Amino acid sequence: MSDLERIKSKFQKIDSKRWWGDEYDVRFFLVNVLKKIQNSIVIDIGGGIGIILSELNKSNFRINLDLSLEDLLRSKKEFPDIEAVCASMNQLPFKNKSIRFVICANILEVAKTMDIKTKKLLLENNKTYYQTIIETLSEINKILENKGKLYLTTPNNKYYKTTKLDYNELNNSLLMTFDKFTINLFNTYSKFSDKYRKLNLTNIIPKALSKLYSREKILNSLLENAVGDKYSVSFFVEAEK
Repeated sequence: MSDLERIKSKFQKIDSKRWWGDEYDVRFFLVNVLKKIQNSIVIDIGGGIGIILSELNKSNFRINLDLSLEDLLRSKKEFPDIEAVCASMNQLPFKNKSIRFVICANILEVAKTMDIKTKKLLLENNKTYYQTIIETLSEINKILENKGKLYLTTPNNKYYKTTKLDYNELNNSLLMTFDKFTINLFNTYSKFSDKYRKLNLTNIIPKALSKLYSREKILNSLLENAVGDKYSVSFFVEAEK
């Protein structure tokens, strides 16, 4: 069974409404990266129903942290060997320098939307920051071991044109909280329509390539180094303590 079939079947069993909606979503690339991790403590912040953690090697001590008790109960029922912690993303209940890997998959944009609604904005050096995002990234930095890593994905507002993060917002937030990080663009193929997503090259080209290449090769090909505020569907970030 392919990663797509396996992950899709988990969504269908637990909650089909949570499906990522794109067969080449950046989180599939993330899962491939995470599969290399073994014998480590791994936390997924905003892990929801536990799909990403369920794909990791079972030699890891996996912790699903989410504010939704309902999601955590569903995750625990389906994946009993994944630990559940009910807490907020910007108040992490772990000791400093105690965690090897942290996952933050498509959750920062939720923090931005919340901060816009509640007007939790910070102004520093003529730049606007979102308070919950800064608090979350700072908390992650605190709990990471020396040389521990954060793997982060978030949609690019250049594609969505709503309240997602743009490159500058993401870059400035990371500059404030981490000394070492890289931002990559994921899927830079053109978008023609908001209404008919399946007609966009972002969907058409990866599916066409699937006739010739493996999913892993296609996912890897969708990653590009970010140089400035450029268009892509998503961002993929690696940050190190």
